[in-house]
Amino acid sequence: MTTAREGRGEGTRPGGSGTERGDIQADPNEAGRATAITVFSRLNRRGNVWLPLLFTVSTRFPSLTATVSKLSFIHFARWSVVRRFPDFGDPQPRESLKHRYLFFESNFNGTWDQYIDAFSHILTKGMTSIWGTSFGFPKPLPVAPFKAYIRRNEYACAHYWSAYPTVTRTMAVAALELAPAHERFHRRAAGLSPEEFAAAWTQFVTEQQRHL
Repeated sequence: MTTAREGRGEGTRPGGSGTERGDIQADPNEAGRATAITVFSRLNRRGNVWLPLLFTVSTRFPSLTATVSKLSFIHFARWSVVRRFPDFGDPQPRESLKHRYLFFESNFNGTWDQYIDAFSHILTKGMTSIWGTSFGFPKPLPVAPFKAYIRRNEYACAHYWSAYPTVTRTMAVAALELAPAHERFHRRAAGLSPEEFAAAWTQFVTEQQRHL
């Protein structure tokens, strides 16, 4: 497995393209406007007990994770506990790990720094509850040590693909919300005169401004 630093090239900043010997170094964690992040951290004893309980409660009470859902630049964020690797045959046979690990994966829009800043300042308690179960976790604030911790434990994607590389999550959600109203306007417009269409179009754009 390649670390994020190795995958991007020495000297390349996480979450953005960098240069090495004067050449542009592509970031393997980027696909258009979308960026992926993958973090492995070793759990301490508390994590072995606390995280399964926390994940169970969060699943049954979705309101506890509502803050993450409201951050429009995040596609998704997922934490899970890794106890073993599945059997992929040669060269990756089934393997039971001596220690358990916290596996975090997420996709988002914006820069790596902006993403970690949001986690640190907006989801401070949540980050402490989750990553506080891993060895070496420095707390979300101040943010500089937290960023250094993520960089040490982050791994680059072997393959990352985005279905809509030119679109952000905010843009996609807005388009889906706009679609029914646009379809109704489309059907209505067929029977309008030029003057009526101009007035109806102005009204439509005004009413749907938040989605444009």
